[in-house]
Amino acid sequence: MVRTYLVPLMAIIIAAACMQVASSAMMTFVPLFVGAHGGDTAEVGLLAAAYSLGFMGGCLRGLKIINRVGYIRAFAAGAGLTAIMILLARSTDNLMIWAGLRFVMGGAVAMLFSAADAWLSVATPDAVRGRILSINSLAVGLMAILSQVLIFQFATDDQLLLDIMLLLSLCAIVLLCLTRSVPPVTEAKSRLSFREVLREVPVAVTGAFVAGAITTSFLTVVPFALSDAGVTAGTTAFLVAQLYVGRLLFQWPVGALSDTMDRRFLILGCAIIICVLTTLYLAADPFKHWQVANGSQDGLFTILAILLIILGGLSFPLYSLCLAHGFEFKVDNGPALSTYLLFVWALGSVIGPLAISAMAPVFPDTAAPLLAAVLSGLLAAFTLWRLHKRPSQKPELELSYTSYPSAGLGVAPETVANALESASPTCHPLEKPQ
Repeated sequence: MVRTYLVPLMAIIIAAACMQVASSAMMTFVPLFVGAHGGDTAEVGLLAAAYSLGFMGGCLRGLKIINRVGYIRAFAAGAGLTAIMILLARSTDNLMIWAGLRFVMGGAVAMLFSAADAWLSVATPDAVRGRILSINSLAVGLMAILSQVLIFQFATDDQLLLDIMLLLSLCAIVLLCLTRSVPPVTEAKSRLSFREVLREVPVAVTGAFVAGAITTSFLTVVPFALSDAGVTAGTTAFLVAQLYVGRLLFQWPVGALSDTMDRRFLILGCAIIICVLTTLYLAADPFKHWQVANGSQDGLFTILAILLIILGGLSFPLYSLCLAHGFEFKVDNGPALSTYLLFVWALGSVIGPLAISAMAPVFPDTAAPLLAAVLSGLLAAFTLWRLHKRPSQKPELELSYTSYPSAGLGVAPETVANALESASPTCHPLEKPQ
């Protein structure tokens, strides 16, 4: 059953994976670039917040663009704009210019990933959605690991690294534009208010915010903290890659498990474990030991790697869990719901780094894990309360969409024609919300 829905969606999954390489590489490259030019934690937080603020704007504007021009054109426009911003970044090291470029890049990336998320979510039923989203996350997770390999290999050549990111962005455009896969129809629209989403799936909204704040904080602050502790760029890239390794190892089991139970229990479990691990991290203060250690640091290196694998394996799938949980109740408004949740994720991505920048003068070495511990603890408490207030249940859904197969991916053209002929005019309402 999973394969039936997966094959027509492979083009968008692979294209999104290519963009994930460029996006993730930039996420690690920016703090290393700032550190190499004498910057501090506050500047890293500023650039991260600029990117996330642009991401928020892209979520808001992206829905209108998708509805006007369609999924494929919106994705291609986002990837092309990302390529332009990378090209401009090659010519300057000015902090404010970089902040502006990251802002625009955030909007472009948000639009293309909004298109990808909505396409995948609208085109799959609740019974397999968790696994389909997990496969997508596995694909982008593999590419995120590849991005850290690129950082490791080309850390000393900034220009070449940016050129590779530029090339990958262009490849994503070519791949998606050449496919004959049929995207969901975007004409019919039904309004969905954010208040309604918050009332129906508050755990999904809260979890998306926490996921954005935690993952962005990890990806922006961990590289700088390692660099500040005297860790080489290659070792930093390797350790950051462990966040993505964790995502790769945990995503499919978490997604498959989520299809068999109330997803709020999994959200609760992830939040509790993240809170416990970050609290233990605060007590151990490993970066301090790294700075003062004499001789071999293999033991500390291994502990940090394992910790990052587990944190990545729990924090990255958290957004997918929230997205799948939201679609249990609002599948008929897929694009609107996807955009709202992506917007909330981006809001967390803005507030997380800004909060770390504000906390840095008081907690210079522990701001990120402290923030993660507090937010994950609050999410766990809120989810537990919601489980008590609204007992576990699977809502009954009438699937109001058709998953169109793709003639460009090994399916006969007549199969596509039959699917289009049998589709209801109301099959694809398009309002939309790593």
